[in-house]
Amino acid sequence: MASVAADSPIDPAARRRRARSPEVKALTALLGGAAACLASGVAFPMSDQAPRTLGAVMVVVALALAAGTFVFGDRVRRGALLAEVCVVCALNSFLVTRAHTAGGAMADAFAYVWLTVYVAAFFPSAWAWFGALVAAGFGAGLLAAGLPGLFTAWLLLSLSVVTAGAVVSQVSRIMLGRMSTDHLTGTLNRSGLQEAARRMHLRRRRRERVVTVAALDLDGFKAVNDQRGHASGDRLLAEATAAWRDALRADDVLARTGGDEFIVLMPDTDPDEARAVLLRLRAAHPVAWSAGVTGWDADEPLAACLERADRELYAIKHAR
Repeated sequence: MASVAADSPIDPAARRRRARSPEVKALTALLGGAAACLASGVAFPMSDQAPRTLGAVMVVVALALAAGTFVFGDRVRRGALLAEVCVVCALNSFLVTRAHTAGGAMADAFAYVWLTVYVAAFFPSAWAWFGALVAAGFGAGLLAAGLPGLFTAWLLLSLSVVTAGAVVSQVSRIMLGRMSTDHLTGTLNRSGLQEAARRMHLRRRRRERVVTVAALDLDGFKAVNDQRGHASGDRLLAEATAAWRDALRADDVLARTGGDEFIVLMPDTDPDEARAVLLRLRAAHPVAWSAGVTGWDADEPLAACLERADRELYAIKHAR
């Protein structure tokens, strides 16, 4: 019923085969590109006064950050990636303070735009304060460098950051919503479930959290579609899931994985406590459904856990 694709990020073997998460790959590429740009500045300086030694040191720092991000990025909280971007922003502001020409300062300023685009794409709710950080850092760097007549450059950079951040964050919100949300019920879809499970898995490994999984399947839903029409069936699904979301706790995850098939992930919940949660779901809406409940072992792929929940679910249905 509620199978997860074989390349689910919760499958350890699949995790070794698959590429890193998009935010990790993007930040790795961004840092690698920064290292390449810094290396070109060292090899072809804009002036005889260009800080080539500092540039070489920054090349090493950028490469080290890129390697660390690639290796450890998927093992830490996503917030750590955002913190890393802030550190890179501060390092770039330090480079601006060492600029000896307006051209050198503006060359460093390009990095701010790309950093803002990254934040807006993967952390859309953080782009505004990050843009303010960029404007403050660039302004402070220009003042420390003592370069004259660069207010216009600061203003253009700030406006560029604001524009890029606003546009990219809006597009990101729209695309992420479409990719992870079931259009009918507003719950997560399979893709959204996999991402939510991946993040829950990372948190539970750090905190040794207990997670219980429930596979839900409506009883007699085919008859509803056959006798009343698919529009009635769609309304029933939308109404039931809306009531369920109100009955679930803030950390619980609800996903639609098929026509009338759902998965509920319940962190910090053992199977007995999970059954109490399911009783609240039954009280929230009168639609009939069956459920298979099982614990998700810390080192177990999610797909194996869902298969076990399915077996319990079908055993209950056959018994009826």
